[in-house]
Amino acid sequence: MKTCYTDNVLKAGTQKAKDTDLLAHFTEWYCAAHHVHHNRSILVSDGVMAGIYGKRPPLLCAECAVFVSYAEKRTEHCPHDPKPFCTICDIKCYLPEMTEYSRNVMRYAGPRSLFSRYWYRALQHIFAKWRLRHNRRP
Repeated sequence: MKTCYTDNVLKAGTQKAKDTDLLAHFTEWYCAAHHVHHNRSILVSDGVMAGIYGKRPPLLCAECAVFVSYAEKRTEHCPHDPKPFCTICDIKCYLPEMTEYSRNVMRYAGPRSLFSRYWYRALQHIFAKWRLRHNRRP
């Protein structure tokens, strides 16, 4: 039997849903810049059915849609509550090729997010990494 997001933890309005929405929109920015000649369509996934993207689901190519669907599943099953940023998490949930794809998306979209409606989340991420780096003891 197929698992549906409405039966699990990835429900609209939760922190995990907000993180997934953020990643999907970052991936949309990346896709628009790097996959210009690919056919893009509205994302079809369990997250869209659960309503985590609101009225405007991301417009992605097939490759990026696979990545976002994978990220939805990994975020749903994250054992942490509250979910930390994946870069500072001690558990690495993604496959190596998906981790690299995520890095590429974040390298592109992260700096641009400072000048968008996601500026607050970008600053949270910067400060979380700074705290982690400076609170560790050798």
